[in-house]
Amino acid sequence: MPGKYGSASCTITYDDAPGGTGRIVTGHILTMSGVKITSVMQASHAFGDSWEESLPSGMGKMDPVTLTGFWDTTATTGPHVVFIVPDDGPQDATRTLVIVFGDSKTMTVETYLVSYSVLGKNGALSEFEAVIQPTGAPVWS
Repeated sequence: MPGKYGSASCTITYDDAPGGTGRIVTGHILTMSGVKITSVMQASHAFGDSWEESLPSGMGKMDPVTLTGFWDTTATTGPHVVFIVPDDGPQDATRTLVIVFGDSKTMTVETYLVSYSVLGKNGALSEFEAVIQPTGAPVWS
């Protein structure tokens, strides 16, 4: 049915370093948090109000994106190579996150890599978790 797509239609690309080369990491991802875009709200209730009130501040934001999957050290494209060094300097270039959800509907946003974890599991394969913080507005095409 047109307009409905699953994970097999999704492609995730992420730069391997600040200002680096985009690497397709789709084959390593098991879960992805939602791509959540929200309006920043400001409290606007006055003295005497019995309910909290809010107004849009005119700012928008995109929540962090968390990617998880099996830990893999494959050269150039494995998550251990792409996500190993979180961004730590304000002068660092951003990294581009590109997600194609299906039907060529693409979201592109500049980001910083906040954290990368390798998770050991007893009796199971090791996993990873990468937390990516968008900065600026996402572009949909």
